Amino acid sequence: MPDIQVVMIMPKKRPHITAIPNSTKQFEEIVGGPVDILSFHQQHYKIVCNIDEGYDLTYNKKAPASTFFIAKYQGQFESLSDAETEEIKDVLKAKMKKWK
Repeated sequence: MPDIQVVMIMPKKRPHITAIPNSTKQFEEIVGGPVDILSFHQQHYKIVCNIDEGYDLTYNKKAPASTFFIAKYQGQFESLSDAETEEIKDVLKAKMKKWK
C-alpha cells in the first residue's frame, strides 16, 4: 500500500507533515481506535480521528486529547501537495487558538 502525505496533529505538539501508509488498519493505529472521518475547511480535505474525538473536533472548542490527521480525499485518500499542507497548517493555526 503506498504512503500518503498528511498533516499530523498530536496533543500539545505543533502540526507536522508526515507520510503514512494508506490503509484503514494504519489509520486506526495512528488515532488509537475506530476512525471517524470529518470534513475540514474545504470539501476535499478530511480529518481522520478517533471516533470518540469526532464530536469534540466538530462542535467544541477544546483541544483534542488524541492524535488525528488531515488528508486529501477525492473518492479515496490521496497525498497532500506542499501548497495544500501549508494551507491546512494556516487554517489549523487559527483553529488551535480557539482550543482551550
